[in-house]
Amino acid sequence: MDFNPIDKIPELIELLKAYNPIIRTKTDKGYDWLAEDSFCIEIPNLNADKNITIECENEGEFTVCFAYFHSHYLDDYGYSNMCDDLSNLLTGKTCSAAIFCGSGNEWKGSTMIEKDKISLPIEEIFSFVYEHDKFAEQLRTNGGEARFDFWDGSLNKIIKL
Repeated sequence: MDFNPIDKIPELIELLKAYNPIIRTKTDKGYDWLAEDSFCIEIPNLNADKNITIECENEGEFTVCFAYFHSHYLDDYGYSNMCDDLSNLLTGKTCSAAIFCGSGNEWKGSTMIEKDKISLPIEEIFSFVYEHDKFAEQLRTNGGEARFDFWDGSLNKIIKL
C-alpha cells in the first residue's frame, strides 16, 4: 500500500503546531478504542468544549471528528482534502452542522458547512436527511433543532425547527 496515515503524522504535527496537538495511543486514558498500531492526534480547543481528533490508522485511513461531524480520508488526495478541511474548521470558515429530532434530540445526521451557508433553509443544508421520507416526517411532526458548532464556540448557533 502506497498510502499510510502513520507516515503523515510528523507532517500533520508540523501543520497543526500552533494548536498544540497531542498524540494519543491505545495506552492513553479514554483511547483504549484505538487499534494497537494506530494513533490519534488530538487538537485541544481553548475556545469551546469540543476538540478535534484525527485518528490515524496504520495502513488504513484518517478519520477526523469534531462535534457531531466526522469524515474519512483514504489516500493522498483525501489527505490533501483533510488538510483543507482542518484549516477551514480551525479558521472558522466552516463548522460542524448536525440535525436532531424531537424533545429527546435524536441525532439524524451531520455534515460540515461553510459559515456563510448557515442562513440557507434547513431542508437544503440537511437535504441528505430530508430525502428520507421517514426522517422528514419525523422532523415535521416532532420538530427538533439544527446545531452549528464552530472551533470558536462563541460563534455556535442553534436553530429550533
